[in-house]
Formats: sequence, structure tokens, C-alpha cells
Amino acid sequence: MKTFKILHGNQNLGVSRLLAVLILSILLFGESCDQREIKEYEPGGSCFTKEFLENEPWVKDQLAFFQMPRQGALRVAVYRYRGQDFLAFENPSLSSPMSYIFSCQGKKIEELGIWYEEFYGGNELLAVVLEAKY
Repeated sequence: MKTFKILHGNQNLGVSRLLAVLILSILLFGESCDQREIKEYEPGGSCFTKEFLENEPWVKDQLAFFQMPRQGALRVAVYRYRGQDFLAFENPSLSSPMSYIFSCQGKKIEELGIWYEEFYGGNELLAVVLEAKY
């Protein structure tokens, strides 16, 4: 039975280059998939409509804070918890993430007596309305 050696010295170098180019292009493409505009989100009964998210002063203030250079990744998501909708500004480097989860009226969950662990243990993700890196 014959066996073939597929890769020789020069071919091995070519495959390595091809693999490096492929990995680099995947990484670059992944970075270009940043969603910096607020996505359409109009579920029935939610206060967090696209118009609300673009025009409400406290939402604009939070976005401005997270959109400063070097703030890192930002995900803005709408959750439902015990029949109420909440807007969460999520950044992995936050030291107190519960300070950035708000009710429709702009109140933080801690002001409403909701524990962070309780909130994330019993919520339902409705939509991710913004994902970006700054």
C-alpha cells in the first residue's frame, strides 16, 4: 500500500501563511461587526421604544458615559423581570453593574429593592438594542 506525504517543507510554509491570513481575516471581520446604532425594538407594552432610547435624557446621559474612548465593550439590553421591563447597560469592567440597570422611569434596580443576583437569576432577555466597543 502506498502512502503519500502531502506536505513538504515549502508547502508547509505556504499552508502556515494561508492559515495565518485566514485567522487574521476572521479576526478583522469579527471586529467590523460592531452595532453602534440603536436597533429597532418595538415590543408590545414596552417603554423602551427606539424613539424613547434615542430621546430620553437619562438614557442619552448613560450612553454618552459609556461611549467615551477606552470604556471598552458595551451591550445595552432590554430585560423583563417580574412583568416589568428594564434597560441594562452592560460592560464587563464595571465594579457595580447593578447601578446601570434601569426601570422605564429611570430608577435603578437598587432603588426599587431588587438585588442584582435576583434580577439576573430571574429575568428574560427581550432584545439587545446596542453592541459596540469604545
